Parts: sequence; structure tokens; C-alpha cells
Amino acid sequence: MKSPQAELDSTCHLLVRNQRLLATFRTQIACSRRLLNPWRSISGGSSNDVLDGRESNLYHRVRARLQQHTLPPAPKLVLAGRATVQRVCVVCRRRIQPGSIQHEFVAADGRKDWSHTLCLRVWIDATVGLASRSPSQGQ
Repeated sequence: MKSPQAELDSTCHLLVRNQRLLATFRTQIACSRRLLNPWRSISGGSSNDVLDGRESNLYHRVRARLQQHTLPPAPKLVLAGRATVQRVCVVCRRRIQPGSIQHEFVAADGRKDWSHTLCLRVWIDATVGLASRSPSQGQ
């Protein structure tokens, strides 16, 4: 049987260890929330407030590429996960860094492509917007 002082020392050691683990978990949870919710820092009521200059520019470039048929319509099935190797986003053509969220899909010609979360959202919105303006293409 342990002495009362040994029990107290053991308990104090465990408390300190648990506090360190809690601090680590809180930090990881906070980072995960920021990574999983790209809209966290964007607020506003109208579409002009939601998109800042960079995203608005991206939206216009994606619409232009869709109209010129240099970018196919957004895919219907997408798998999301953390990037393990560096890839190039099919939408913005910038690198997707390892550790960040990437969206993977198979193109109509059978090749795999990847995109950032924001790029995919803009691509889907632009695809839906163009399809709603030209109903003959959707039939």
C-alpha cells in the first residue's frame, strides 16, 4: 500500500498531465474548426458582402472558364479529405498544400482532379448559376 504522500504526489502528477492534454486538445479543436469551416471569418447579408475581392475575382474567372468550356461543369460526386501530397487545384491552378483540406473527384475523361474547398464552392455556384440561366442545356 502506498503512503499518503506518495498517493498525493501521484495524483498531482496525473492532474498536471491531464491539464497539458486538455490544453493540447483545445488547441487542436480550435484549429480543426477553422480548417473545417472556411466561411467562419466571412459575414454579411448580401452576396457582395460575402465575397471579398479575391473570391469575387475567382467567381468571375470560373464563370468565364465555364462559358469558354475550358473548365467542365462542377462534379456531382466529390470526396473530401486531408491532402497528403502537394496537388494543383483544377479551378484556381494554385497548389493544395499537404495537411489542408482537398476535394477529389473523377473527371468525365477518367482522370482524377482536386480542388480547394472555396474553389469547389465557387465552381458549384457558378455551374448552378449558368445552368439556371440556360434551361435548354439542363434538359
